[in-house]
Amino acid sequence: MRRLIPTLSIALVAALVAGCGTNSGGDSAAPPSAPATSKADPVTTIRQAMDRSLAGTVTMDASIKAGTQSITLSGKMDPASRAVQVTGNAPEPMEARLIGDAAYIKSDSLEGEKPWMKIDLTKLRPTSSLRQSFDIKSQTGLIGGVVSAQEVDGGRYTGTADLNKAAEAASTDGGMREGLESSAKLAKDPKAIPFEATVDADGRLTALSYTIATKTVGDLVTDMRMSGFGEKVSVTAPPANETENASAEMYKFL
Repeated sequence: MRRLIPTLSIALVAALVAGCGTNSGGDSAAPPSAPATSKADPVTTIRQAMDRSLAGTVTMDASIKAGTQSITLSGKMDPASRAVQVTGNAPEPMEARLIGDAAYIKSDSLEGEKPWMKIDLTKLRPTSSLRQSFDIKSQTGLIGGVVSAQEVDGGRYTGTADLNKAAEAASTDGGMREGLESSAKLAKDPKAIPFEATVDADGRLTALSYTIATKTVGDLVTDMRMSGFGEKVSVTAPPANETENASAEMYKFL
């Protein structure tokens, strides 16, 4: 289990870390007109694009690579109802489901008698990395630190993000700020993280890739794609006879 939690956290962050500021309501969910999107300041365009992408249901495909290690996953999410289903290799096959405050995890790394473990997120510490992993809104940190951007082609942008600025702008809930601060300490140059982003005609972020050159593990390369905006997302709990509750000892670790 000790191998699963850091890996799962990184995998979900790879899919979700990309966001903007804390304002995700109001007119950010409304599709902008094409002229307004194309003429807006590039940094603002990218930040608003992530808001629009997370305004409703979405499908995400992501990969994260560090040296010879890689993680891939695909997830469908409904932020409003807190429903998430993620499958992938991290690096062993895994699946995670979130239904409200109930998280279900299936992986060979689990030390249990049944395939699935059920975790009540309300029992986790506020700074728990697992709680943060399933908090969709808290995973929108990196783009909060975007300091420069330019459109290089129709809807395609390049620029840099400052992890320190992202941490300053981040919420303290769920360990989000601490996670960004840790990433900043790991990076060779936390003030200049290069990224590339794609924004569609409706002003939604559909692709994001970025590279963190680290001091100890080489380049950490993340690539994320988003699609299926507005499509129905249905997540069901695993069969009861295949599920066991996390133990009290497990909650102390989580």
